[in-house]
Amino acid sequence: MPADSDVVIIGGGVIGCAVAYYLSKQGARVTVVERAAVGSGASSANSGVISMATKKPGLTLDLALASQRLYERLAWELQADIEYSVEGSLIVAENETEAAYLEELAAAQQAAGVPVQMVPAARCPEMNPLLEGRVLAGLYCATDAQTNPFKVTQAFARAAQERGARILGGTQVQAIETEGNRLARVLTSRGPLRANWVVNAAGAYAAEVGKMVGVVHEVLPRRGQIVVLEAVEGLPGMRVSGAGALLAKHRGSAAASGGDANISFSYTSKPASATVLLGSTNEFAGYDTRTTLEAVAGICRCATRLMPRLGELNALRSWAGLRPYSANGPLLGHCGGPAGYAVATGHGGDGVALAPISGLYLAEFIARDGQGPGLPEFLNGLKTAA
Repeated sequence: MPADSDVVIIGGGVIGCAVAYYLSKQGARVTVVERAAVGSGASSANSGVISMATKKPGLTLDLALASQRLYERLAWELQADIEYSVEGSLIVAENETEAAYLEELAAAQQAAGVPVQMVPAARCPEMNPLLEGRVLAGLYCATDAQTNPFKVTQAFARAAQERGARILGGTQVQAIETEGNRLARVLTSRGPLRANWVVNAAGAYAAEVGKMVGVVHEVLPRRGQIVVLEAVEGLPGMRVSGAGALLAKHRGSAAASGGDANISFSYTSKPASATVLLGSTNEFAGYDTRTTLEAVAGICRCATRLMPRLGELNALRSWAGLRPYSANGPLLGHCGGPAGYAVATGHGGDGVALAPISGLYLAEFIARDGQGPGLPEFLNGLKTAA
């Protein structure tokens, strides 16, 4: 196996493959090392939602807005059908506390340039006729979109390979070695790889990779379970989610609607397959990727509370994925360790949504040997150029 690369990327999920694409586009020699198969981790368990309405104003929202602009031309750029579609989304409040929070969030997002608007309770069922439960208000964002996470990941991987990148599936990283104060090589189950840079895009396993270079990354695996309903023609396309879990996420409260603190209500119709995704959970359960009867039942209970007619449909299957949770949001660029070590992890459930901008930033960061502008300055530059 050739032992020289400009950049070795650890992790072949959507983030790692996006980084590989943008680096390869710049002419870098790139090798992606993936322990299983491309897109087999959190990327395969993602709902594919690209939402601005759920983001609290700040760096994560700025990343999301920049990534959405890239998504608008991504299918053309990658020459692939990624099933990108702008469907809009609605966040509903079931009590006064949630309604007040949506008002507050709407004002902050409007100030940040997100085209959201509050809608009265009577209009919510008009936007999605399945809504029959008690709703006090809604927050609507017409520009929210969705895509197919499998196709996005594969499209990035294929486009990177067409530009010379190598992807080594079924390959374990065993150690990372340095020479002096700079990273030198990655030892894998298929041999050593010399590199000038290593990008830790290992998702929920990023902390384990960090230990190899003496860095503590506060990234935890957070399990998310999702339920898939049978394909039925004519179901409303408007995505709907609950404000309770969003309030808990942004304010650290455990008081989600319905008493299920670890379950988020969401209804996501997938136009290409005519199926519906429900859920998900947010659980710190270590690296356990099993689904549980309790969680699946809770997801269905939350959904039918607001959309009782969904109870007439069959649940086809459920799955669970491990989202890389970081309390401070995505970790991008240099986060400690030797020279030549960078990270791209901590995206939580937004890996697919933030993949394009994460890949683009890491490619620019490495092209400047880590001496370029910081992430906020980089995003401001993109906004000015647009």
